[in-house]
Amino acid sequence: MSNEDFVGRVVISKHGHDKGKYYVIVRILDDKFLLVANGENRPLLTPKRKNIRHIFVTKNRTAATSDSDIKKALKIFSKGE
Repeated sequence: MSNEDFVGRVVISKHGHDKGKYYVIVRILDDKFLLVANGENRPLLTPKRKNIRHIFVTKNRTAATSDSDIKKALKIFSKGE
């Protein structure tokens, strides 16, 4: 699976003060870090840098391209899990 296959996947934070929060992968930086956004306090313009070891990658994917779309999609995924 290539890095592009992970962009758009929904992830859950496993560690840190944001433990249990849902995010969408915006970009893979390298083999250790990626950028995630949730449309609220972490919009697409200022995504959070997250260690890959500190997230759980779900099988869910979203094609959301705006903060409001991401927020709506994450709300649906968080209720379903």
